[in-house]
Amino acid sequence: MWHTILITLHAVAGVVALVSGLVAVRRGRLFDVYLWSLAGMAVFLLFAVAVTWAEIDAGTRALFGAFLVLAGVMVWRAVRARRIRPTGSDAPSPRYLDHVGFTLVALFDAFVVIAVLDFGWPIWLVAGTGVAIAIAGHFAIRWAKREAQRDGRVILR
Repeated sequence: MWHTILITLHAVAGVVALVSGLVAVRRGRLFDVYLWSLAGMAVFLLFAVAVTWAEIDAGTRALFGAFLVLAGVMVWRAVRARRIRPTGSDAPSPRYLDHVGFTLVALFDAFVVIAVLDFGWPIWLVAGTGVAIAIAGHFAIRWAKREAQRDGRVILR
């Protein structure tokens, strides 16, 4: 029961982080909502893993451990982005877009991979989908950085 509740809270926090992050990426609005929901997502994942730790095998523990490390990196990057977020009418800096973009791509990738897993697709297709989204996300971040620089108001920090 606790695992289900914690996973649900983890998913809800992830959706809030994704939506608020999409708003925050352009001008920094809703950044605090993005940061705190991202942190909540990581904490709920930690608790969900903790309540099932004794019941899962070594391979699953390693996988969940990797997910926890990724969640920690996402929160760390969001904290770094907070220091350089755009204010007023300033366009976002390339570093800000790198930090926030990384977390948005990771969140979107996770939601799609979970959906593909739920559809029962073969693991090679699940992994391929995750890699394809990560590659597409990389190019989307590069495009966003070019657009921000073309805007002329970009702050290079």
